[in-house]
Amino acid sequence: MIKRLLFAGLTAVFLVACLFMTNNSIQAQTATPMPDRLAAPPTVPSPTQADEGAQLFWLHCQPCHGDRGQGLTDAPDDDWRAQYPMEDQFCWNSGCHGPRPYEDGFTIPREVPALIGEETLSKFSSAADVYTYIRASMPRQVPGSLADEEYLAITAFLSRAHDAWNGQAITAVSAENIILNTPVPVIAEATPTPLATAVPATAASTVSGGTYWWLAGILILFLLMVGGVLWHKQTR
Repeated sequence: MIKRLLFAGLTAVFLVACLFMTNNSIQAQTATPMPDRLAAPPTVPSPTQADEGAQLFWLHCQPCHGDRGQGLTDAPDDDWRAQYPMEDQFCWNSGCHGPRPYEDGFTIPREVPALIGEETLSKFSSAADVYTYIRASMPRQVPGSLADEEYLAITAFLSRAHDAWNGQAITAVSAENIILNTPVPVIAEATPTPLATAVPATAASTVSGGTYWWLAGILILFLLMVGGVLWHKQTR
């Protein structure tokens, strides 16, 4: 009897362990894998100019501007910096990007602006402005090192990210027609109209008041004279 109970107990423990291991295996297989934010964007069969720009952005721009164009700061809670290995998260302190520590060195700014999202690229009214700027200034460590077609492709990618691209290949000329931000009209301040010099009211009122006092005085003097004459007649 005791052997049967012991055998049944061991069997139950074995079955529970098997169920637990199977459940964990199923959860592991069905769990959504975390995306690799450092990986290149997926390729497409017939890439457009913007698709090519996405690859170029990943290669030349995302190390500083982020995988989603969210920018880069030296704040400890910057989630983009956390994607890199620990030894590469503090470029500002490692000395490799100090003020010209070696020949052709460059300094990483403390804050790299975001390029995609609300209120980004606000200084650029058109895609032509973006193209002109990045062609002359980017990448920061080797500005102007890309081909014109590559800068145009990156411009198309950013224009698509801002819902301003119509799918047509961008050229240096057509980029002027892609509006990113509508300029705010400057309202000229109206020149104030000088007020006419008003005649002081006190002067007129003083003259008018003085005239009334003279008339009142004469009237009172006349009434006194008439009263005196009548009183004189009655006393005779």
